[in-house]
Amino acid sequence: MDLKINDRIAIVTGGGNGIGRAIALRLAAEGAKVIVTDLRREDAQNVATEIIVQGGEGIAFQSDATKELDVDKMIRQSIEAYGTIDILVNNVGGGSGVAPIAKTIIENWDKTIERNLKSAFLCCRAVAQVMIPRKRGRIINISSISGKSGEALIGSYCVAKFGVIGLTQVLAKELGRYNITVNAVCPGYVYTSSWKNLAQSLKDGYSSMAKKSLEEIFEERVKPLTPLQRPQTAEDVASLVTYLTSEEAKNITGQAINVDGGAVMC
Repeated sequence: MDLKINDRIAIVTGGGNGIGRAIALRLAAEGAKVIVTDLRREDAQNVATEIIVQGGEGIAFQSDATKELDVDKMIRQSIEAYGTIDILVNNVGGGSGVAPIAKTIIENWDKTIERNLKSAFLCCRAVAQVMIPRKRGRIINISSISGKSGEALIGSYCVAKFGVIGLTQVLAKELGRYNITVNAVCPGYVYTSSWKNLAQSLKDGYSSMAKKSLEEIFEERVKPLTPLQRPQTAEDVASLVTYLTSEEAKNITGQAINVDGGAVMC
């Protein structure tokens, strides 16, 4: 399949680690020129260097996607570097605190909404102003299966990810007339730092798990939750994101597509 994204200019926010890193590397491997942004410049630069070593083209910017001035600067720097922006992948996210809604600390609530929803809004708003005059573009927002099915104890995260899907649908209707597609990707159980912390707590708390690796504990926890009985990888998510940026997906917009082994079927 020819994805036809050679020389497309792509921004990947939160691209310094995990899913964001996998997306940046895959887009570069398919021929895109990738702008890797992250709160930690060192992380972004490491991924950009990795892209270059593998024969691709990438640059890195430090940026806080929850800050309007930072986002505007990121867009300006990207245009100065490459002249335009064809693809935006909003990957910044993460939770802050685990608690029932009745005991959620307002600071944790606000931080989670900012990381996941405000960051996507700010970046979409800024890049839309670049894409509209050109009448072309691809926007992919990283949501979660937690944005389709509420889960106890991570209410703020669920609400934020539900909001990302809502933002995606609104933008798809607003920007479709300009040949700009907007979709959300909803990862399932990917071995992230948050899951690593949970696996470590299980390892520490249960003697039966003491000799198991964190990856083995994670996989055991995920198997009964998914029909395919296996966790997902960052590369699985990157494959779908890359497809959605391509000409092959030119008539797909306003969708929230799961990469979750069948855990949530809606």
